[in-house]
Amino acid sequence: MLKLYSKNILVGHLFALVVIGLCSCGSTKQLKYFQDIPDSTKLASIKLANFTIPVIRPDQVLSINVYTIDLGSTQTINTVNTTVVASQTAVLGFESSGYLVDKDGYVELPELGKIKVEGLTIEQAQVAVKERATKYFNDPIVIIKNKSFKVTFVGEFAKPGAYIIPSEKFTLVDAIGLSGGLTDFGQRDDVLLLRQNDSTKTLSTIRLNLKTSAVLKSPYYYLQNNDVLIANPSKSKGITTDQTFNRYLTLYTLAGSLLTTILVLIKR
Repeated sequence: MLKLYSKNILVGHLFALVVIGLCSCGSTKQLKYFQDIPDSTKLASIKLANFTIPVIRPDQVLSINVYTIDLGSTQTINTVNTTVVASQTAVLGFESSGYLVDKDGYVELPELGKIKVEGLTIEQAQVAVKERATKYFNDPIVIIKNKSFKVTFVGEFAKPGAYIIPSEKFTLVDAIGLSGGLTDFGQRDDVLLLRQNDSTKTLSTIRLNLKTSAVLKSPYYYLQNNDVLIANPSKSKGITTDQTFNRYLTLYTLAGSLLTTILVLIKR
């Protein structure tokens, strides 16, 4: 009777540990991105979403440099360009210096005055500034860059935080790389995108599934300024990080091992 009892205890103990272990371990397949792309050495083609060139909005920071053969004549513009609003736009070590677009859509440049740039692309803004600069300088060359294109990562990303992006053409794949990807607990089929609409003063939300390649064709493949990506945790994280669960699991394992040892000794 004792032999049968001890055997049942041992089997039950081992079965419980196996079940707990299986519940706490997820499949590596769940960690993959774009799972519907075939595993093949052949090159596959996927048609990406169309890219819409963004336009300048109020509160953006622009780096504006004017170059000319007139030595020293544009030094004031380019010097101020490195100091204006620098302290207001630092994000995670990135300092975005430049000219702030005011609420009416203008930038004010030394010697050139106020220039309307709201609603223009970077290329169109360069033309507008060059037209003004031509009145004062010989053959000016104007280079403008958006210094406040920001994307924020929240939740189960390896490197969450807010980042200043050096290019306005920034994709979800770029975002995965910059953030270090989702952690093992991040739900790849449930990434929430928050997008501000400045013209309507609204916030749009969409849930993205990074497990399928369909997201590469969606209008949300290219991220926009001030987009926020939120990676939600899976249920397994709740189990793994539950201190009460872990405490009881440890106690159960120790008690089970002790009981097994005692039964073996009694059997002898």
